[in-house]
Amino acid sequence: MDALIGWSLVGANVGALVAIGAPRLRRGRPVGVSRPDMPAGVVAAAAFVAAYLVIAGLLAALGGGLTAAVLILLAVAGLRAGHRDRTGLRDAPPAAPKPYDVLTSATLPAPSVAVADMATEDLCVAWRRSYFLLFITADDSAHQVVVQRRQDFLDEIERRDPRGFLRWLDSGAKAGSDPAPYLTARG
Repeated sequence: MDALIGWSLVGANVGALVAIGAPRLRRGRPVGVSRPDMPAGVVAAAAFVAAYLVIAGLLAALGGGLTAAVLILLAVAGLRAGHRDRTGLRDAPPAAPKPYDVLTSATLPAPSVAVADMATEDLCVAWRRSYFLLFITADDSAHQVVVQRRQDFLDEIERRDPRGFLRWLDSGAKAGSDPAPYLTARG
């Protein structure tokens, strides 16, 4: 029983380290943002304790040699499955959107509308909507258009209200969050 409590405490520490470290390792995070990622920490702690319980059960049931063999086989199978998934994703052609797919009908303001001519509220709404378009674009060229348009939105918001833009970033701005509450220039 003492071993279970001890390994659970170690698992909690692993979870805390993951929760603190995960946000710092993500690409594209705003500078200065370092809030702990609690869901990732909880998952890491639970996975650690579950792995301990599985290994302890295997050791009790099968002994050291067979447990090591099972763990090696599981690791190799996991690595092969991960490799197959990564190569399969690269080789597969992008799926064409279905004409009845509701998500594909969501669009950004037409590129013919100059970002500088948009109202600040419209920029903020377009910024939030474009976040979801990142997930539904089927090909690389469409994805690049969305990324460039999002950059244009950010540049214009920053140009109009640099202090509000920084307040938004300092608050822990996320890729789909709303900058409007932090802006003073509305219109």
